[in-house]
Formats: sequence, structure tokens, C-alpha cells
Amino acid sequence: MNDRQEAQVALARLLINKIRTDAYPSGTQMDLLEGMIPLALVPEYFDALLEKVASDQWPSVSMLARMSRVTESM
Repeated sequence: MNDRQEAQVALARLLINKIRTDAYPSGTQMDLLEGMIPLALVPEYFDALLEKVASDQWPSVSMLARMSRVTESM
């Protein structure tokens, strides 16, 4: 890594992929990501959350609320 921005992008992508593939993503990981995600990756993160909610017959209210908060930074 050459600079802070590259490191943030790499960490954000790692967390987004982890959240996307985990059946029950960690709230702590999502909080960490939301505290440092570069604006350019917010749509990718939102898409990962949307995939989770769309595939769940009864999505959690906390996940829906999280998605609502994420849209505020888009």
C-alpha cells in the first residue's frame, strides 16, 4: 500500500466482501466499515446489504434501518 486512501479502499473492499459472503454479517464489522468507508464504495456496500435483505424472507429491522442510514451518505 502506498497511502492511506489505498489502505482504506483495500480494507473497505475486504469488509464488503466479508459482509456479502457471511450468512449473518457481524454488526461490529459493518459499524467499522461505515465509520471509514470511502464515498466511492458506499453504493457497493449498499448493494451487498440489498442482496442480503432481498434473499431473506424476513429481513431484520436492524438491517433495514442500517440500509436506510447508508442511503443518507450516498
